[in-house]
Amino acid sequence: MGEGTINQPKSVELMKEENMKVRKIAILFSGNGSNLESLIRCLHKKYFKRLGEFSLKDSQARGFLIGGIESEFVETDKEDKEAFGVEVVLALSNKANAYGLERAKNLGVKTQVLESVKFARREDFDRELVGILKQYSLDLCVLAGFMRILTPLFTQAVQAVNIHPSLLPLFKGANGIKESFESQMKLGGVSVHWVSDELDGGEIIAQGVVEKDKDLENYEAKIHKLEHYVYPLAVLEALKKV
Repeated sequence: MGEGTINQPKSVELMKEENMKVRKIAILFSGNGSNLESLIRCLHKKYFKRLGEFSLKDSQARGFLIGGIESEFVETDKEDKEAFGVEVVLALSNKANAYGLERAKNLGVKTQVLESVKFARREDFDRELVGILKQYSLDLCVLAGFMRILTPLFTQAVQAVNIHPSLLPLFKGANGIKESFESQMKLGGVSVHWVSDELDGGEIIAQGVVEKDKDLENYEAKIHKLEHYVYPLAVLEALKKV
């Protein structure tokens, strides 16, 4: 900027336009928050634009097969007219001792605890949770190891996505990794889906596939590595549709 140039304040219209370009998400979790941290590091306060159709080259080089992702997004800056930003405005846990709270704080994301043990009924917890989320005018809610069976009070009020460690519709529920590992299937994987009234039953957005391992611990590590890769991609894909 040249000498003597005065920085003019942004117009209200320009500020509104910039705010509209930012997609606000909240992440809900219950445990150590490895998916939470991956999502924050990949997406928070970054800008993206669609470059074209999704390429399988990168995922194949990592040993993954990905299906359902349609768009190749690249990181850019907010001055790019085709760009949209992502901001994680809240990381909320239903457990006060969840290590993910520390992860989120260390990455500069606001945290909140809503302890589910203090609610006698699922509906009461969900009603309170929805009230909190509505304050943020979210574009999308992202479940990342949020170990709750949600009622229609939540599922019909909040647009949300979830990641599940199996190739849905197989092996729904809390033991997806173990059941997948012990099955006769030769491949395993993860699924990202829209949250619906049915547990792990919403429309599938994307899936990732890996070869199974002879050892459960190694297989679980493969699944988590795949989750950290595919979930940010699927969240961007979902944001394109909201």
